[in-house]
Amino acid sequence: MRRVGSPPVLDGSLGDDAWNQGPLQVGDWISYNPLHGDRLVQRTDVWLAYDERYLYVAFRCSDPEPSRIKTGIRRRDTLFNDDWVGLALDSLGTRQASYDMFVNPSGMQGDILTGAGSGENDAPDWVWESAGVMTPTGYNVEMRVPLESVRFRGGEQVRMGILFWRRVSRLGVSVSWPDLPPGRSRFERQATIVLRDLPDRRTRQVIPSATYSVRQTRADESRFNGASGDADLGVSAKFGISSSLTVDATVNPDFSQVESDTFQVEVNQRYPVFFSEKRPFFMEGSDLFALAGPGGDMNMQAAVHTRRIVDPAAGFKFTGSAGGFTFGTISAWDSAPGRTLDRASPNPYEGQHKAFNVGRATYSLGPGSFVGALLADTRFGGGGNRVGGGDISLRLDDHQRVAGMALYTMTSTPGEGSRGGAGAHATYEYSSRRLDVQGLVEHYDRDFQMDTAFYNQTGVTRGWAFAGYNIYPDKERYPWLRRIVPFVFTMHARDRF
Repeated sequence: MRRVGSPPVLDGSLGDDAWNQGPLQVGDWISYNPLHGDRLVQRTDVWLAYDERYLYVAFRCSDPEPSRIKTGIRRRDTLFNDDWVGLALDSLGTRQASYDMFVNPSGMQGDILTGAGSGENDAPDWVWESAGVMTPTGYNVEMRVPLESVRFRGGEQVRMGILFWRRVSRLGVSVSWPDLPPGRSRFERQATIVLRDLPDRRTRQVIPSATYSVRQTRADESRFNGASGDADLGVSAKFGISSSLTVDATVNPDFSQVESDTFQVEVNQRYPVFFSEKRPFFMEGSDLFALAGPGGDMNMQAAVHTRRIVDPAAGFKFTGSAGGFTFGTISAWDSAPGRTLDRASPNPYEGQHKAFNVGRATYSLGPGSFVGALLADTRFGGGGNRVGGGDISLRLDDHQRVAGMALYTMTSTPGEGSRGGAGAHATYEYSSRRLDVQGLVEHYDRDFQMDTAFYNQTGVTRGWAFAGYNIYPDKERYPWLRRIVPFVFTMHARDRF
């Protein structure tokens, strides 16, 4: 990779010295969605450069019909129906997680944090910059990624994994380099880039906050009551011990600038409603706390769902990696459970804080494979909830993957004693060009309780299986019919409530 002394200006022109050498000599960009193996006439050239502070990326996206390129000014993470180009960056080189960044021709951004066990999560938003511009032959995109925004290990030779992709919206086709054959993990296919003599970028941030609110109510139609004021002070800090070890701390944090939740219907729901985490303190290293499998169609959506911590009075977090290990801890004290919401029903625990403590560690077993453990403890009002367990995600070969987790919980309630319960699930996947097979089995005891998690229900045992066979008609004779998939699906569940 080329190291530059003069950083490029992000304007989409590609006229800077950083790009005056030829683009990367990569092979053909091959489609992965909706089908694998096609080549497009739309050519994509890519350049990479870096210095001590940033990683720079440039794309030149040619199109024989530039007037049909779809783009627009979008909110973050809402560009995926447009044409776009982007990359997946495994900055630690562990083949376990990647920062996925996308830009449309107007320069709008989307980002996804992907983990080998947790899958894709579009809730995290890290700091990076982009520019896009339409040209007579297509469009150009430039990206500048601060090295402080991603976790990496500094040194004489810093190895990172990378994969590029592009979508042509009007064709409904996405291509990538390297290619992504059916059943193969992106972490197995990613290319390796080497950044030389890259020092650690140790993040150091202190963000104080001060707010003053005034409340005034109307006495009658012609006058107001006297005003009452409330001052609030807080501070959040981030300290990088190294570029791969980070400590975060906060006292009375101000989250007023955080993006509002998307509207969801909350009435007549049998199951709880899931809201994504957007608060910056909890987003750093959030992928480390995901167990293998939860999400999608499973009962448990997240083992550590920090939205359970409603109003933290204080919090501490430590995340990092060393060798094949990644690890993290979270401690927080929540003010919300100790508040009285209705004066007619006083809270017996008025003024108390609910304490949350979570510890998580994983060890890499190879690209897309790992084994991990999780411990969680919450305490409030003389009671508590303790959880311990482990998980594994394992690629058996190019086509097969298994994953599973098991947890056991102990919950104590004043005056009621203690109760315990287990929860577990296992999944199997087989994927090839011709055959797709998936299966899941999961069980949760009635007394399973995990205060840090988001799950739909307890007292349920459930399983399902899917099998589909892919038939590819002759595309010369039937260009309008690319794939036929006869499939079978079966599901069985036993609900104990």
